[in-house]
Amino acid sequence: MSEISRRKWLQSSLLASSALLMSGPASAAIELSKKNVARFNDELIKLHYNENPWGPSAKAREAVIKALDISNRYPDDLVESLKKEIAQTNQIDPRQIFVSAGSMEILSLLGQHVGLMKGEILTAWPTFPTIVQAGEIAGATTKKVWVDSNERIDLNKLKAGITDKTSLIFLCNPNNPTSTEVDTKDLRAFCRAVPSNVLICVDEAYIEFSNNGLEGSMMSLVNELPNLIIVRTFSKTYGLAGLRIGYAISSQGNIEQLQMRHPGREIAAGVAPLAAALATMKDPAFIKHCVSKNNEGKEIVYNAYKKWGVSHAKSSTSFIYTRHEHFDKDVVPKMKKDGILITKWPDMKDHIRISIGKPSEMEAFVKTIEKYLV
Repeated sequence: MSEISRRKWLQSSLLASSALLMSGPASAAIELSKKNVARFNDELIKLHYNENPWGPSAKAREAVIKALDISNRYPDDLVESLKKEIAQTNQIDPRQIFVSAGSMEILSLLGQHVGLMKGEILTAWPTFPTIVQAGEIAGATTKKVWVDSNERIDLNKLKAGITDKTSLIFLCNPNNPTSTEVDTKDLRAFCRAVPSNVLICVDEAYIEFSNNGLEGSMMSLVNELPNLIIVRTFSKTYGLAGLRIGYAISSQGNIEQLQMRHPGREIAAGVAPLAAALATMKDPAFIKHCVSKNNEGKEIVYNAYKKWGVSHAKSSTSFIYTRHEHFDKDVVPKMKKDGILITKWPDMKDHIRISIGKPSEMEAFVKTIEKYLV
């Protein structure tokens, strides 16, 4: 059993945990928002943070307005209601769910756990960095396994990288920023092969966009593998990035430890985001619409790339990972001057990432970036 050790975890102070939550990715995000005031400029086309251009849904908006009437109350009842909805959808026990103010809180807590225990995080790379950043700040070591030539997580190399020092394996599937996903059967086999004393965190932020559909989820392994933790968010397909709501699913023991470790004791999410999440979960037509429009937006870019001979990974997400070599080396700042924001992380050495907006926005993107073809 590799469930999170209560005694060892609680040997480190909760005060340290609270400070770490604001010292790593969270504080970096705050600094980024201060510097990049343009992100709130409605005149810009924002294709840089993988936000859902269609949300919140009408039902979510209505739920938020109604939630104002109970905003003088703590959100305990809504937390339990959301857990019951998630549990029913995934056929698990509500006690196996931890609700947070965004999935980054959960990733930060897990990274801190490994760091405070002076453990090692094994991860594919490049990937969503929160768990690594939080872990390293807290004292963890990190072993990074680069994606293969097809920009996919290399499960064989990851498996070979497991040693007695490995405390946690992080897998973002579909992966951000590479946009690819691994074969579902292969990932299930990998998770089963991981030693039971090693935690496995699978971040499924983009699972609804998966080309495999929800069948690509590792949810079916939760009751089989006590060392598996699945993290999801309402920020992407559900269109609630600004309301900050996410959750983890794992063994009841792991969930209890997350609850105990979390500075907010699971009441960090307010009544508005909880109500919005509940409403959107009961609105499958909205999710279907978002996924369909996302595919439509991707096709606009794919068609342009085919015409231009631009190589890219086939996306299983709400963004496209594109070879930078096809465009001007300063294409990111030049596109910003043209009113379109796209992304290039430092570890995206040879690539840029383009989030999928509304079809009209993707048409504008194609028209603008064509100027910077090389």
